[in-house]
Amino acid sequence: MQFQNTDTVYKFAKAAVEEGHEVTVFCDADAVYNLMASQILPDQKTSAKKLAELINKRARFLACRESARLRGLDSKKALIKGAIESSLGELALLLDQSDRVIAFCI
Repeated sequence: MQFQNTDTVYKFAKAAVEEGHEVTVFCDADAVYNLMASQILPDQKTSAKKLAELINKRARFLACRESARLRGLDSKKALIKGAIESSLGELALLLDQSDRVIAFCI
């Protein structure tokens, strides 16, 4: 996700969670960078810190393991607390099971 897309996803997901909706965000391609623990800086409100706040509010964030691997990231070790390593197969299942799907693309 580019910065603007990340901010839009954050605001949209936050509003949905606050309204009591179940929210799952699948991060693919460069969006996996937003779920890396190394992106959380103590003195800044980074995208990763915002997404971690949503995880604490029961939003689910999934990181595509193949996208992470292709970018040299170890998704088993590097994800923010509560983010889940996932796959495009799981995304297909989510698309089939969800009553609403919104896609933000870079």
